[in-house]
Amino acid sequence: MNNYNWILPSLLISAMTATFIPVLPNQVSHAEKRPVQPSFSWWNIFRRKPPVGSGTGGSRPTINGVCIAAPDRGETIWSDRPFIIWQGNLKKIGLSQGIPDASATDNIQTGQLYATYTGNPLQLGQTYRWLVAVIDQSWTGNIAFKIMEPQQRQRITNDLQNLEQQEKAKGTSAEGIAFVKAEYFLAQDPPLRSDALQQAYSVDKPSPELVKTREEIVKSLCSPDASGH
Repeated sequence: MNNYNWILPSLLISAMTATFIPVLPNQVSHAEKRPVQPSFSWWNIFRRKPPVGSGTGGSRPTINGVCIAAPDRGETIWSDRPFIIWQGNLKKIGLSQGIPDASATDNIQTGQLYATYTGNPLQLGQTYRWLVAVIDQSWTGNIAFKIMEPQQRQRITNDLQNLEQQEKAKGTSAEGIAFVKAEYFLAQDPPLRSDALQQAYSVDKPSPELVKTREEIVKSLCSPDASGH
């Protein structure tokens, strides 16, 4: 009887071990595959580095009542396929290096209150102009900006590629990668605010915080008391 009492608990322990050992590797496997979601705040990085005054300083450019939130006048940007954000009603958007013509509106993908140039990469070190038509289909005004010089741009491109590889290896989401890039742009001297904003608008399925931040940034940029930093 005593031997039986000793053997029974041993058998139960063996059975429990056989039952639970195969589960643990599966649990680890699922944990390894689960994407890592970094803790980040879009609003915090733009609040630390307000995207204003990156060009000549002062309030944002305003053309016939339409506020151009980005780029600023004379701003140097990294992206060779830049974008423009505004507040107000525009009739037409175009991009030109010289005198605007009918082709200025080619390769412009327009979203809600922003547009992105999607054509061939712009020439490095060159100055371009976003064209806007406010009243009718005639060009009302423009915002000049410059594409970064090749050497500086290549350094930043290499850094961004390394950052993206590191974040992908961690399983970071697409929005998380865009956030890391935006934070990098804002850490440059001077901060590349337009490029940082473009990252915020590049996310296909933005989180509720990012959607709200986009709205708040434009409101902040175009508020009457917006000033250079």
